[in-house]
Amino acid sequence: MKAHVHTATGRANIFQDETGVHLRVLETNGNVWEAGFFPTEKWDDLPQAWQAALSLAREIISPDFGTRH
Repeated sequence: MKAHVHTATGRANIFQDETGVHLRVLETNGNVWEAGFFPTEKWDDLPQAWQAALSLAREIISPDFGTRH
């Protein structure tokens, strides 16, 4: 499963693999950074991991994110 969220300075990609859910930010200037990783040990952990990744993505795309962190 994948999700993409566009931001003013690029986009946030959320995806899952066998280890968990990843949140990566791809900026328009070429920078790529791993913003978050939410490990899962079993299939039942995925909904919580996705919820955490989406919550963090919302924080990152907030216009005042850079001034808070």
